[in-house]
Amino acid sequence: MFGPKVGERVIVEVLPSGESYPGEVVFLDHTGMGIAPAMRWAASPELGTAIRITFVRKDGLYEGHGAVVATLREPEVLVTVQLAGDVSRTQRRDFMRRDASLNADLMVQGRALHCMTKDVSGGGVSVLFGEVPSLVEGEAFEVVLNVPDGRLPIRAQCQVKYVREVMRGSRWLVGGQFATIAEEDRQRLVRFVFRLELAQKRPVGKK
Repeated sequence: MFGPKVGERVIVEVLPSGESYPGEVVFLDHTGMGIAPAMRWAASPELGTAIRITFVRKDGLYEGHGAVVATLREPEVLVTVQLAGDVSRTQRRDFMRRDASLNADLMVQGRALHCMTKDVSGGGVSVLFGEVPSLVEGEAFEVVLNVPDGRLPIRAQCQVKYVREVMRGSRWLVGGQFATIAEEDRQRLVRFVFRLELAQKRPVGKK
C-alpha cells in the first residue's frame, strides 16, 4: 500500500510507551518522511525511537511502522521518520466504534432535542434519552456533534436504525446511520475514535 502523502494528517505513536501525537506530513524525500506534530511533544524522540504512523483514508485506517531518523527543534519541532516495509490497512473505516459522551443536538420534525452520545463511528452515532424518544425506526433526523478537536461542530443527516430501552423506565438508546455527512467530517470522527482507541491501549500509569 502507498504511504502518507504531503499534507496528509497522521497520528504518530511512540513505542512502546504508547504516547501519541497528531501531525501533518510536510515533506517526503530520500531521507524519509518529515512530520510536524500538531501539539508539543512530551520530550523530543531520540534517534532510533520506534514509532507507528496511522492515518485515515476513505476506505479505512492505515498504519505503518518505522523509526525516528532525525529531529529538528528550531523554529519548531520537526520529526523525520523512515518506515520499514509496506503500509497496510488495519480496519475498515465504518467498523471503528467506541463509547464516547459527546454533546449532541438533534432536529426531529422541526423540534430541537439536546442529548448525549453513547458511541460514535465513521458510519453513525447512538444517542441516549432520559424519556421515551419521539423517533421511530426509519425516521430521518439531523444531528450536530461537538467533537473535541478545536473545530466547528459536525452536522450530519441520519436515519434511525433502532430504538431500544436500555434502563427500564429511565434510559432509551437511538441508533442512527449517517445518510449525508461531509467526507472531511467523517474522517474527523474516525480520527477521534482512533485516539480513544489509542488511549485505551496505553499502559496503566501512562498519560
